[in-house]
Amino acid sequence: MKYISTQPMRLYCITCEDVYYLPQNGSIKLYKEIVCPLDGFELLLFSMVGPDAKSFPLCPFCYNCPPFEGIDKLFGALKLDDTGKVGKGAGMPCFLCPHPTCKQSMITQGVCACPECSGTLILDPVSAPKWRLYCNMCNCIVLLPHAAHRITTTDKKCLTCESTIIEVDFNKKTTPLQDGATLHEGCILCDDLLHSLIEMKHGKSFFIRRGRGRGRGRGRGRGSSRGRGRRGNSRYDDPKMSFRDF
Repeated sequence: MKYISTQPMRLYCITCEDVYYLPQNGSIKLYKEIVCPLDGFELLLFSMVGPDAKSFPLCPFCYNCPPFEGIDKLFGALKLDDTGKVGKGAGMPCFLCPHPTCKQSMITQGVCACPECSGTLILDPVSAPKWRLYCNMCNCIVLLPHAAHRITTTDKKCLTCESTIIEVDFNKKTTPLQDGATLHEGCILCDDLLHSLIEMKHGKSFFIRRGRGRGRGRGRGRGSSRGRGRRGNSRYDDPKMSFRDF
């Protein structure tokens, strides 16, 4: 497979002459030799330009030919039209993939519903040491505790808001935990310690923002409006759960 860096960036198979279009206006490299469990393609890592720009893995085949029904209707696969211009949108990067067991998918890396749209906040797997979450539909970014050795999602859910519990391995020199402990598990919305250490901001979005109200957030935490904020006067409408403090 040959990588063509000129616009539009794409992969080209010399043998079968297939073309796989890639995200534009960024850099592409192989991603840890990880293989997509759906089609056997090796994953790529796309990085946008800028300090707050997103980086995310994708499978070239899934990106061009989304294997799950409905994904292509959300954004549409990136293609060339009859005029030779690149179409807008994207197919299915890993942060939209609903595969239940792949460690790169929205299901395993999704943490909670985005407070600003109907998307899901995804753990950025390559953001260390400046760990963060990013929304898979808008430009919302949540900064996690910096300088942590490791931050991962778990298979546990918060009993209050149904968000995914994350595990943080703090640096032993800067740990906020008592007695020099470094490991801590909690919900970023309901755990007082983690909530005090996060910050919300906006970065460069991969998708064009299309407004609010496109259904419920996807991934973990999607089953409830808790944690999204500004959803009316309910018993869950408090500053900690809605990100209003940021």
